[in-house]
Amino acid sequence: MDHRAETAQQEAADGAVETLQLASQLLRQPSNDTVYEKKMVITFMIIPFSIAGVLIRIALQRLETYSGAPVFSLIYAQWVGCFIMGIVTVYKNHLFFVYHSLQVGVATGLCGSITTFSSWQWGIFAAFANVSADDHSVGKNILAAISQFLVTLAMSIHGFRTGRHAGFVLESMQKKYRHWARSKRDQQWQQQTKVCSNGDTVDETVAMPTALPLGTPIANDTKANQHQRRRSSVARIPKLVSLGFSCNHLTVQDWLVIVFGMLSWVAVILVAALSPNQQELSLACVFAPVGALLRWRLSFYNGATKFTPLGTFIANIFGTLVLAVLYLLRYSVPVSPISCLVLNALSDGFCGCLTTISTFVVELTILRHRQAYAYGIVSVVSGQCLMFLIVGPYIWTHGIDLLCGSF
Repeated sequence: MDHRAETAQQEAADGAVETLQLASQLLRQPSNDTVYEKKMVITFMIIPFSIAGVLIRIALQRLETYSGAPVFSLIYAQWVGCFIMGIVTVYKNHLFFVYHSLQVGVATGLCGSITTFSSWQWGIFAAFANVSADDHSVGKNILAAISQFLVTLAMSIHGFRTGRHAGFVLESMQKKYRHWARSKRDQQWQQQTKVCSNGDTVDETVAMPTALPLGTPIANDTKANQHQRRRSSVARIPKLVSLGFSCNHLTVQDWLVIVFGMLSWVAVILVAALSPNQQELSLACVFAPVGALLRWRLSFYNGATKFTPLGTFIANIFGTLVLAVLYLLRYSVPVSPISCLVLNALSDGFCGCLTTISTFVVELTILRHRQAYAYGIVSVVSGQCLMFLIVGPYIWTHGIDLLCGSF
């Protein structure tokens, strides 16, 4: 009997040591779960989200454009896009495990298309150059340009911070609900085990829950089950494994996403070609996926340099360059109504979705202070230099005469 007692004590001590070692290992190296990055699925996931993003941006601009508006209309779209991006950053890992392509679709496709860097740069330049021909001095033009810069940047950062706060609140509410549900299941299980310990018979189909709550003591529990529950209590960190653009590992859900992305793009193309109403809006939806997909492709270069998100910088500056050329054409070249529609649609659809403030704000917040200031200043100064060099000379030599207006 003494030998059995000593053996039981030794097994208990070994189990305690193993538990401490496992806990120490999990604290040093949290559990990793593999998430497969399927770029083919991401491509078609971005398409419908980019279309939705440009529709939201244009709708907010139209809604907030009226006589006597206290602030320029684009600021609302910038705030909304950054607000959603703030929530997405909180739920990033959760979305990875739910469906990785969904996280990219919302962050890159939706938020990146609601916000726009190129139109922000045009707003600063238009205020400085007094494109609207308001009756005030050059000094007031400079103040107006500074207002465009500061208000947009401040509201975008505010939207992002508010979105993160909202995400943390939602996450806290979910944790409280899960804790309450787990406690309720624990109470039910304890009542059932208490009945069994009193010698009463209990129907096994009723007594045994389908999923045991975390931490429930079981007499005949195995070490494998104990190990699994301990690891499930640790925060899951996704480990991305890229499958490239291969179609070999696609599931039924992936194929449904691909088909839906194709159909959404085909649908807006048909609407733009056949519908006589809102052609400018439908054309903007046609060009939106092109800009969003190009921006996503350029994001692959964000890790090329240690100090600057190169991909986002190239997307924003190239989009601003294209927008400056489009505005030059709208000011200098008489065009047909159809050409005017295309120019406006390219401005709002392609350039608006190619450039982004939501990702720009995220990068400013995660970079070190010196790098963030350098990245932000270089981006804005580069955008303004393009506007001044491309559009400025014509406006200051030929005057302001917008031959092709926008909606």
